[in-house]
Amino acid sequence: MKNKGKQWWWYLLFPHWFIKLILVLVSAVLLVYSLGYQDANPIIAYSSYLLSFYTLVIVCLRVPAVIKKIKRILKANKYSGRYLEDPLLRAKVSLYGSGGINLIYAAFYLAAGIYYRSVWTGAMAVYYEVLSLIRIGLIRRDRKGQAMESGERRGFELKSSRFCGKLMFLLHIVMTGLVIQMVWKNKYYDYPGVMIYAQAAYAFFCFGMAIKNIIKYRKMERPILSAAKVVSLSCALMSIFALQTAMLMQFGAEQAEFMQLMNMLTGGAVCFGEFVLAIWLVHITNKEIKKLDMRKEALEVE
Repeated sequence: MKNKGKQWWWYLLFPHWFIKLILVLVSAVLLVYSLGYQDANPIIAYSSYLLSFYTLVIVCLRVPAVIKKIKRILKANKYSGRYLEDPLLRAKVSLYGSGGINLIYAAFYLAAGIYYRSVWTGAMAVYYEVLSLIRIGLIRRDRKGQAMESGERRGFELKSSRFCGKLMFLLHIVMTGLVIQMVWKNKYYDYPGVMIYAQAAYAFFCFGMAIKNIIKYRKMERPILSAAKVVSLSCALMSIFALQTAMLMQFGAEQAEFMQLMNMLTGGAVCFGEFVLAIWLVHITNKEIKKLDMRKEALEVE
């Protein structure tokens, strides 16, 4: 009886892939119906939520095995294998990729702001322009540092990291301006239909990865890459706030005072968090620069 019980739970949590595919398709159709129509049948709506939850659980349970299998395939390739095995290379690719994306976003919002004559869109353009400035600056300094010797490069990267922290104060001013527009001028992000759930998953994923990368790359002797991860965490905080404004608009638009209060509290917390990150980055790099200078002085005395 014990083995049978175990088999029953196993097949419930790890069904055949074809059954999973059917469940995913059915859940997607039912969710679109339940969320897309105001007059949706309550029984179908609640059933779709339960079925979607069960489908999400069984899919998530298989994610680790799928990721492991994909990694085995990628490691067999020379180029993708090097990317997976070299954390410094991954950090560089992330820095270059995010810098390019920020440039595209800045150009898009700038063009939209000019075309629609929108202060809000223009503020978004400034936000992404500052992000681009920070990341491009880190990329240029990373390239310049590659030509230096290890001892000299350490000091150069620490000063570059400190400069990044100072630029984050400029980013803080822009973020504060965006938050003020959201709270007092009723500006918000808008994601159509079920796109808001995809954005929610993306925002929380970015936030989790940003925290993980800060802890991971803090131990590496590459201050420039560590600074880039601090900037990524700042962006992730802003993404969480943007998601909140979108969700409140989607599900609580009739409660204007509650929306304003929540946006004010979360926006204030995000701006304060970004300000603390900037101070921490400047402080920690100053501390490391002083240690490095003291070591150089000690060596010169000897």
